Amino acid sequence: ENQYDRKRVKAVTVLGIYAGRRDEFSQRSGTGKAFYANGDVYEGDFLEGKKHGQGHYTFVKQGKGETDKLIEKAVAARDKSQSDDVFILETSKALKIGRSIVESAIEYGLLPCYHGDYVRGQRVGQGLMKAKDGSVYKGDWLNNKRHGQGMFYYVNGDVYSGEWAEGLKHGFGTYRFVNGGEYRGEWVKGNFIDGQWIMSDGIYYEGKFDKKNRPCDTNGVVHFPHLNVSQVGVYKMDRWAPQNEIAINNEVPINEKAWAV
Repeated sequence: ENQYDRKRVKAVTVLGIYAGRRDEFSQRSGTGKAFYANGDVYEGDFLEGKKHGQGHYTFVKQGKGETDKLIEKAVAARDKSQSDDVFILETSKALKIGRSIVESAIEYGLLPCYHGDYVRGQRVGQGLMKAKDGSVYKGDWLNNKRHGQGMFYYVNGDVYSGEWAEGLKHGFGTYRFVNGGEYRGEWVKGNFIDGQWIMSDGIYYEGKFDKKNRPCDTNGVVHFPHLNVSQVGVYKMDRWAPQNEIAINNEVPINEKAWAV
């Protein structure tokens, strides 16, 4: 006769293993740690069998990405006398990746993960998501999607800070390139459509943009703040084609109100 409890075996293979508090109905409630059948791990709060409250979910099944493998090698070779700040700075320079990418790998681990709020099993509220490619999002969530205010740190050092809707950049936001340039203005469903393209030298274009984030306004304006002048024109084949003479203009870029601490 088979000595195994078939119901228990089925529960483990489907639901995984759980260690923690349960309510009077034997549902996961309170603090606990769950080891899922696919290898993923969650540690945090539960309510009536679902993740609810604060928690940390590790996507073990996805495995480490290439960026995290490189950071892992750097950690193994780290000089123990180095401070965290020095190590993070030197590693980000050596690997040519954003400082925040290294910081998140050290603080939250080398595997993809989510650390933050849950409501009835879904990511809702404030949270940080570290993806397999090493990129990091920190901000508001709704129904498992980036929604509200948040900052997205790209592996190469670019950063977007601003509004999101259903997982996409949507509303006012600033995309800062690692070279110092910026897109600052309105985004719709992930596309930058209207605002300012600020160059690293301070000169900026103001107008509308197409679906590939390229200037497309027939009456765009290029501003030269250091000279207090501007010029109306259009971008054609990635070249500026002026349509009038240079005029006196004391305008400066709009306030980057979307940036968060």
